[in-house]
Amino acid sequence: MAHINKKRVRALRHFYISEVFHQKLYATLATREGSRQLRPVLRKLAEEEQGHVEMWRKELEHEGAKASGRPAFLGIRIWLFMIARRILGAAFLIRMLEKDEVEMLGEYEDSLKRTSFDREEAAHISEVIREERVHESGLADRIKNYEGDLNYIRSIVFGLNDGLVEVLAAVAGLAVLATGPLLVVVGGIIIGVSGTLSMAGGAYLASRSHELVERGMSDGKKEKRDGTTPSKDALYTGVYYFIGALMPIAPFALGLSGFYGILAAILLVVVALTIASVIIALVSYSSVKRRIIEMLAISLGASFATILLGTVMKLEFGISI
Repeated sequence: MAHINKKRVRALRHFYISEVFHQKLYATLATREGSRQLRPVLRKLAEEEQGHVEMWRKELEHEGAKASGRPAFLGIRIWLFMIARRILGAAFLIRMLEKDEVEMLGEYEDSLKRTSFDREEAAHISEVIREERVHESGLADRIKNYEGDLNYIRSIVFGLNDGLVEVLAAVAGLAVLATGPLLVVVGGIIIGVSGTLSMAGGAYLASRSHELVERGMSDGKKEKRDGTTPSKDALYTGVYYFIGALMPIAPFALGLSGFYGILAAILLVVVALTIASVIIALVSYSSVKRRIIEMLAISLGASFATILLGTVMKLEFGISI
C-alpha cells in the first residue's frame, strides 16, 4: 500500500466537507426560494458544487483515503441562512453567500501555497479557484439589482444600533439615581421618543440632500440611483431606533431595578448589538469580529460612564429621583 500523505489528505478532506456544505446550502435555498430570478442561480451553484464534491471524493480515493466527514452544525448553519433570507430579504442573502464564497476562495488559495499537492491535485484546485471567482463575481453582479434593499437594511440596523447604544447609556445612568423602575421607564421612553424624531429627521435630510445631488448630476431625473427614497429612509431609521430604545427599557418595565435592572438591560443589548453588528459587517464588507468589538466597546463604555456619573451624583451630592 502506498504511503498516505496525511497533510494532503487533511486538506482534501477539508475541501470535500466544505463543498458538501455549500452544495447542500445552495440546493436547500433553491427549493425554498420564491424569486424566479434567484432560484435558477442557486440551482446552478448547487450543481457546480456537487461537481466539486465528486472531484474531491475521487482525489481522496486516489490518496488512499475515504471521503468521510460531515460539515459541523450543518442544519443550524443552513437554517441561519434561511432565516436571514426570510427576515432581511434576498439582498442580504446574496451578500452572505458572496462573503462565504470569498472566504472559501481564500482557503483554497492559502492551501495551495502551504500544502504540497501533486500536479493533478494542484490543477484541480486551480480550476476550483477559477470557478469560485466566477461564483463570487456573479453574486457581486447580482447584488447590484438589490442596492436599494441593502441601503434600507443599513437604515434599519444603524437606527437599531443607535437606539440600543444611546438609550442603554441613558437608562443605566438613570437607574443609579432612580428610586423605582417606573422613573427609569418614563425617562427612557422620553429619551427614546426624542431620539426617534431626531434620527428620523436626520435620516430624511441626509437622504434628501443625497437625492438632490444625484438629481443635479443626472440632468433632473427624479429617482435616486440606489433605489431608496428619503421618506422610507426616515421611516426605517426612526422606527428601528425606537425598537432599539425599547430593549434596554424592557427589564425595568418588567419590574427590575437598580443593579439587576442594569445588568439585564446590558445583557439584552449585548445580544441585540452582536446580531446587528454581524448584519452591518456583512452589508458593508467589513470585519465581523472588529464590528462586534467596536459596537460593544462603545455601548458598554458609554453605559459604564453614565453609571459612574450617576453614582458620583448620588454619593457626593445626595441626588436621587
